[in-house]
Amino acid sequence: MKRFITAILILFMLSGVSYAGHTRRISVVIFPTINSTGLEIWESKFYPYNVLEQKMSNYLEELFKTSPMIDARVLDEAAMNRWLSGSRRGDDMAVQLELYSAVMKDRHVIGTMESGKVLVRLRVFDSRRVQELTVRTVKGTDKRFTLDSAEDIFFFDAAVAGLGIPFENGLDLFGLTNKKYTGQKMSRLTWSQFQGTPYWQAMKNAIHEAYRQSVEQIRNAIRSNDPNAELTARDNFSDSYRTVGRILAPTATSKRNRRDYIISLGRFANGYLDAVRVGEVLDVIRSDTYVTVDPDNPVAVLPKVIGKVKVIKVYDDNAVVRVIKDNRKESVTLQDLVVKTSKIAGK
Repeated sequence: MKRFITAILILFMLSGVSYAGHTRRISVVIFPTINSTGLEIWESKFYPYNVLEQKMSNYLEELFKTSPMIDARVLDEAAMNRWLSGSRRGDDMAVQLELYSAVMKDRHVIGTMESGKVLVRLRVFDSRRVQELTVRTVKGTDKRFTLDSAEDIFFFDAAVAGLGIPFENGLDLFGLTNKKYTGQKMSRLTWSQFQGTPYWQAMKNAIHEAYRQSVEQIRNAIRSNDPNAELTARDNFSDSYRTVGRILAPTATSKRNRRDYIISLGRFANGYLDAVRVGEVLDVIRSDTYVTVDPDNPVAVLPKVIGKVKVIKVYDDNAVVRVIKDNRKESVTLQDLVVKTSKIAGK
């Protein structure tokens, strides 16, 4: 029950919903996406011009609009330049995506194994000082295996051994009777051909992570529920951000007097490039949940630091940490949060 209440509270915090109903709306502008990869996706064979960057910006806009307390719009290049050079801006922040790596692979073994991996930079701008608040790197991946025909399912068991791990994101059962026809093959993929692939899904996964991280930048402003306050939303930006992970399991060599754990942070964990590094010290946090008598704030969550761990090994998506400070009454254990706090450059 405690976990359920905590989860509900977190959802309210991230969506910007206020119990009092006075939550300030946040205005976000989205600059044109930069594509440094050379990858192009055509609108159609009748309109052979690249639409990938616009589709990425539009998807980020859709994600922002899922929050009832965020207004978002995409700017073209001319409007972006006016926004950057203008003296009066009615918006709270600006964000920009940059696609700087896109790896798309496919191979054929009784079907098609497609995999995509993209890296995207997220830039967040303060509208008052027109400064980059932060630059972060996020990763998106996706895989899909599709059988060529229904007959191939009889040979499926024999082929699995040679496919490695083809079903990390599931089997495309809807492709059992051949792939859907998406039109004549062009020198560039058209949007109708591209949007159903794991390559676009990998980009969407990266954009979703970029959205989540940009919302963290304005979470304090979203949670501000005083409509008469003189401070504007842009004054509520935090000059630091937190990388949050969880303790997953003890290592095989962990001992009572030298406790080592595997955590859910690594070089790319949570989308940050080099999220944790060897030698860094992380806080271990545990929260207590209390039921209050206030109908507007029925639940109070009070986090507290119960120990510290030091990073001793780093992998792409995980790291190994060693407990260096502990609370005897509340010792570090599985499911505890590990937190790294970083200052934003220039602050």
